[in-house]
Amino acid sequence: MAVVLALVCAVVATAVVLWWPRTTVVRVIDQPPEVVYADGSTHFAVLTHVRAPIAAIRLSQGTSSSVDHYAVVLGRDPGGSYGHRVRLDATGMDPTDLTVEWTADGAWLSYPSGHRVFVPATHFTGGR
Repeated sequence: MAVVLALVCAVVATAVVLWWPRTTVVRVIDQPPEVVYADGSTHFAVLTHVRAPIAAIRLSQGTSSSVDHYAVVLGRDPGGSYGHRVRLDATGMDPTDLTVEWTADGAWLSYPSGHRVFVPATHFTGGR
């Protein structure tokens, strides 16, 4: 019985390790000093790559699966560990080609492919 329990625990631990995502910061884009928000803080757009080891066997095409994708985190933390998270899964674009236009009303996330997303400042200001 102990051997079976140990085997089950090993299988569960392996599954957790293979599916547990790792987040890597790809780029950090600072809010320019001429743009000021009501909370008076400096904000960042942090492009992150979220990837679990299981993604290496390519269960799905591209980088839009739950185990391999990119996200932008807007907020005060330049490490991207907290803030307003925006996941962008669009075909025909390189996620690393992100540009950010900071305005008094919020931030425009743009790609050369023409994809654009607006995030109102109220969603990423006033955080921790």
